[in-house]
Amino acid sequence: MTDKLSETHDLDGAKVTIQRTKKHAESHQHPHITVLLDDPQDAVRNQVGGFVNFLREKAVVGLAVGFIVGQQAQGLIKQLVDSFINPWLNIIVGSKLQERTATIGGETFTWGKFVYVFVNFLFVLLAIYVIIKILKLDKLDIKNEVKAKKKK
Repeated sequence: MTDKLSETHDLDGAKVTIQRTKKHAESHQHPHITVLLDDPQDAVRNQVGGFVNFLREKAVVGLAVGFIVGQQAQGLIKQLVDSFINPWLNIIVGSKLQERTATIGGETFTWGKFVYVFVNFLFVLLAIYVIIKILKLDKLDIKNEVKAKKKK
């Protein structure tokens, strides 16, 4: 008579065998678990394939690329505002825009910083709009919309 207890389960193409001795079963100790795969390469392919499908379905790569490009565009636009727009605003306002303040009732309002950030924001929006129009990126989803309408 054998001293081992064994249970085998089939989980998504993988056989899981739990082996323990009667001594361990009686003492409620953790069992020794052995996982046997019919074809380990298939299991790895399925897992990697599932991850790749997740990336495709959720457009994670596109989101990451867009985020990185957006950060770089922000730096470029900020430098454009600092180098070309702010000097014109300084000519109009008369001093460095970011240092302009107003004092009302003993409180100081740094309106110059707000105007600077607002102008920066407007130029980022303008640059994004121009890039989308020049590269015709606003036309990318139309094919999907047409396909969806044809299916209905």
